[in-house]
Formats: sequence, structure tokens, C-alpha cells
Amino acid sequence: MDNNSKLLVLDVAHENPERGQRSAVADALDAVLASGATFRHSSGRLVMLDVSEPQEARITQDLPGARVVPLDTDVSTLIPDLDTNELLFLEAVRIRNSAEYREEKARQTPGESPEEQLMFTAPCIPGGEFHG
Repeated sequence: MDNNSKLLVLDVAHENPERGQRSAVADALDAVLASGATFRHSSGRLVMLDVSEPQEARITQDLPGARVVPLDTDVSTLIPDLDTNELLFLEAVRIRNSAEYREEKARQTPGESPEEQLMFTAPCIPGGEFHG
């Protein structure tokens, strides 16, 4: 996994801000952008970043209770009440950042998968053939 890719784990309870109020997650994303870190993906309390050590220090200073951890951290020990979306997000992040996935993507030729072949031969594509 990339050493600069990390998870930002926010110390935010499931909240429903009142209409017109900003959520703690929105404030956290502003802190990420202010630090200069690169936002990649988010699932509420979990945010994937590309972050350097100085950026990491600034984020944790600006967001009391937040933690920046490696992608392979067992987040369930930090947030025991992970919901289904957060669990799926963590699994997707781990898969997409695994060596096996990256190697497979590097070997893949664009247009070779069955799904891509079907797209390229769709009737709406000029010269496409109808398969239905």
C-alpha cells in the first residue's frame, strides 16, 4: 500500500445537524483541504487521504479526537459501531490498494473485459452490433 495513503478516522458520533448548520464531517473536510492533503474518498467518519507527516500533524491538531492511521488498520477497534456502508467502504479501500489489485489493473488492457466489449458493441455506438 502507498505510504502516503492513509485513513482519517473522525471522532464524530452519528449526527444529524439541524437545517442550516454545518456537519462536523464538513468541517473536517475543510481542515483536510486547509492542510494541503489530498482528499480521495469518504464514507462519513472515514476519509481516505494522501497525506504527508506535516499535513497529518496539522489535521490532527485542527481536529481534536481525529486520528490518521494506515489503510490496513483495524478501524473497528477505534469505532466499534461501524455501519454497513463504512464496513463496505473499508473493504473497498483495502481491495483497491492491495498489491494484487494494482498488479491486475496494470496487466489489464483497456477494452478487454466482457463488460467493456459489450459497451463497445452497443447499438448506440456507431458501428456497434445489437446483442439483444
